[in-house]
Amino acid sequence: MSSFVHIFAFSYCFGLIAFRFKEKYKSLLLDFLKGFLCVVLAGAYVSTGLSFLVSTVGVVLGHKWPVTSRFAERDGEAVLLGTLFAMSPVTAAACGFLFLVLKAIVKKHNMSIAAASFILVLALLVLKKPDSQIFTGIFLLLVSVLQFLSHPEEIRRSLACRWFCQKSVLLRIILVFVIFAAAVLIFFNRYVYKGFGLQVDLIRNGPRELMYVALTFDDGPDPVYTPKILDVLAEKEVKATFFLVGSHAAKYPSIVERIHAEGHSIGNHTNYHRSLVPLSKAATYGEIMMAEEAIEAITGEKPTLFRPPRGVYSKYARELLKEKRYTIVLWDVSSQDWEETRHTDIVNNVMKRVQPGSIVLFHDSGNIISSSGGNRSNTVKALPIIIDKLTERGYSFLTVDEMIILKGLSETGDGLFEDN
Repeated sequence: MSSFVHIFAFSYCFGLIAFRFKEKYKSLLLDFLKGFLCVVLAGAYVSTGLSFLVSTVGVVLGHKWPVTSRFAERDGEAVLLGTLFAMSPVTAAACGFLFLVLKAIVKKHNMSIAAASFILVLALLVLKKPDSQIFTGIFLLLVSVLQFLSHPEEIRRSLACRWFCQKSVLLRIILVFVIFAAAVLIFFNRYVYKGFGLQVDLIRNGPRELMYVALTFDDGPDPVYTPKILDVLAEKEVKATFFLVGSHAAKYPSIVERIHAEGHSIGNHTNYHRSLVPLSKAATYGEIMMAEEAIEAITGEKPTLFRPPRGVYSKYARELLKEKRYTIVLWDVSSQDWEETRHTDIVNNVMKRVQPGSIVLFHDSGNIISSSGGNRSNTVKALPIIIDKLTERGYSFLTVDEMIILKGLSETGDGLFEDN
């Protein structure tokens, strides 16, 4: 996470740079370029959607409420549009066009910005755009609403609006930031992996007495990153375990066939990557069995390993999995690659936590919200480094199936792994 702290700090300082011109269009143009350049530089440092979002928040806060001017408020739509343009020129152009149309209709500048931002967020969600764009749209909406409420001449104030507008600028900044942070945390909570579960019918790690680790990959197959990960594993002669989403497997059967043909283990990761906890018994059954059928139709083998999305599961799920003779597979080391951080951070996350018998969690697909998409380029970069470092430490690699066999042997009481 330190890389994102660096990005935020740099972006905020970059946002403090102010341009003053008599001609307003010059100031707007340079503000636009400031937002654009800031995101481009952040991408050069860590090229992921999350870095773009952090950069956007930093530069807009620095520009709109600069600490150097005692948080004197400035309009920030040009900076935000610049950041959005760096992520997606088409989305930024559509947003700008929508604003111009609305302004021609309602004749209110800030109201048009707020309305365009709201429509933009809805469109990004419906079109299933990358999460970085969705969060940027949400941030744009919050900032534009705040800016709208700060211009009393454009609104009829209700009691709530009057109270809000009378408060200090700093209080309004804090309120908007808290709302934005809450929205981010809600979405992140759908994807942050807890790894719950201590029951005997699941495995979190293998025997600690032997120098073996199991590498696992969730949310695939992905047409871009799964083949690259398979290439690395083939080059390093390492076998791993892939927990596949059934709908993805049905969409990319040739990749599933390659995973199977190259000797990797395949596990069930539900059909649509829905959290199992709130689902009914029938819906839970469908998620598990549809994925099983999709995988078996391609490989000819029924999967026996199951990893619940986000590491959580319901009573219904556990009962069904036990009935179907699945082993629930969790992990004890997370690479945290879902954060889309630098590949060096992914390496450090694994190497500082790994120990004999570890099951290591990676992702070959999956966005912050959805199970598809996402940028896994840094996972691909980190993987060969991690394999080399683990090998240097004396580790060998197993699939989860093999680790379960070792764990079973170690717990039979035969004394095979007892210290003498």
